[in-house]
Amino acid sequence: MSRRSTGMDDLQEELPEVSRIAFASTGRNRDPWLAALALDGRIGRMVLGASEPMLGQVRLAWWRDQLGTPIDDRPRGDPLLDLIGQRWHGREAALLALVDGWEALLGDRPLAEADMMRFVAGRGDLARGLVDQLSHPDHALEAARAGELWALADLAIHAQREEERSYALEQSAHRANKPLSLPRNMRPLAVIGGLARRSLRADGAAMLGDRFSPLVALRLGMVGR
Repeated sequence: MSRRSTGMDDLQEELPEVSRIAFASTGRNRDPWLAALALDGRIGRMVLGASEPMLGQVRLAWWRDQLGTPIDDRPRGDPLLDLIGQRWHGREAALLALVDGWEALLGDRPLAEADMMRFVAGRGDLARGLVDQLSHPDHALEAARAGELWALADLAIHAQREEERSYALEQSAHRANKPLSLPRNMRPLAVIGGLARRSLRADGAAMLGDRFSPLVALRLGMVGR
């Protein structure tokens, strides 16, 4: 097995469960998805696991610095950073928006509405970045809606205060009023957005774990809705 294959396998193991299920529905162009989902998972663990906001901010600052550094000046050896350099070169703005969105969740509790919406916008921008690489610009709005639903579902699920959960559900109402409609090459986003939409319509229930969620995920992976 090549060093690259080992690194890619390790990155897949890093993916949160929902992202891993979504990633399974990728077609031939897998690397941009893996880089995006792995970065989201790694940054998310830094934020959700931070014992002190300052520690989380320091770790996110490293990623922000690397994504803003010319590719030839970045360190080598981290499979994720290397993959981003290969597959997201010139499109790092969407990844920086994701990092900024996660950083907003390091604020005092209850989270300010503006901070929650920064997180929502960050995942929406990530979804638009994927469309920019893999699909037609006409799909950008629907892809962004999927990314925003994903963010709002996580906000509701991980809310530490009732007002945070209520705000996430309130903001999801108009976004979740109809199923997503995305092309085949955006199927991972249809999976993750569809599971998030189902979660939000169930008042912030876990995206996976009930007896029907595997069937829903399978259907989304096969037909996109």
